[in-house]
Amino acid sequence: MRYEAQVIRLQTDSDYSKRLPINLCGDLLRLLKPLMTYSVRMAVEGSSVAIGRAPSWLAMASDVRFVDYARDGNDTLIHLDLPALGVAAPELYEQPELWATKPAPEFTAVQVFSEVVGEVDRGDQDSLLYDRPLLRKLSGIRRVFSDHLRGVALPIRSNGKSDVHMLTPNTADIAARLADCTPQPQEVRVVGQLDMIRRSTRSFGLQLDDGSEVPGVLENADEVEHMRDFFGKRVLVLGKAIYRPSGSLLRIDAHAIEHGEGQPRIFSKIPTARSRRVPLTRKVTAGQGWEAFSAYFGRWPGDETDEQWNEMMLELKK
Repeated sequence: MRYEAQVIRLQTDSDYSKRLPINLCGDLLRLLKPLMTYSVRMAVEGSSVAIGRAPSWLAMASDVRFVDYARDGNDTLIHLDLPALGVAAPELYEQPELWATKPAPEFTAVQVFSEVVGEVDRGDQDSLLYDRPLLRKLSGIRRVFSDHLRGVALPIRSNGKSDVHMLTPNTADIAARLADCTPQPQEVRVVGQLDMIRRSTRSFGLQLDDGSEVPGVLENADEVEHMRDFFGKRVLVLGKAIYRPSGSLLRIDAHAIEHGEGQPRIFSKIPTARSRRVPLTRKVTAGQGWEAFSAYFGRWPGDETDEQWNEMMLELKK
């Protein structure tokens, strides 16, 4: 497999220039490798982590090799070799694109991660390049920075000084804030027509009754083959809604896909995020009725009207 040369520039002082403490080298490289892997998986599948064994294409695309190190002034240069995505995983580019964030085939894992850093630094709450697990992972890199190591320059499309995104302690802080404001995932059921499947990435597209498209990822790769029976048909997706920091839907992590004929149209809509609530611990005594139930559990978190609920209940009774 053909490898591309990439240089990561560490902004270091004279004490650390080309003579990094071994624990710093270990911590930095140990954190950068999974961040690159998470970023590539997010860009291709729409999810930075998944249940089960990582696909073979991901292992090849994130095969990062340390080659050498050098100095430029006080900065330390880390020389790496790694494959371009189109070389490591050509099957990813054979099917029509489902995820709008899929990187160019000439990009490497370093460059994909560099794009993530750029989006985080801008504080983009609607980005498709990260989810909560990736943001949490990125926030953890703050501990490697010090007065001796102030930043890490990641190449965008070249190894030049200017065409880079800077990974700094501020990047980690922004990532932590974005993760904190991201709504919690919630269990959902969504009905629509299954109109796109990508076997290589376990991803699919669900067209709702109003024509809007919802992206999804199957949690279990073994279920991909069964999806073919549902292609072009109305299905019911049971899963977990994953949100962006802005509260808009990022994707659905599907536990299962079932026949959807006869399912109420009320389920054919984009699941809205629920705002966080502080759990109530008030004890309810018997006989307090609906008022006590509401006081204990709070209001129903959905946005359905009474008429929609009546319609749904009638459908379920049929």
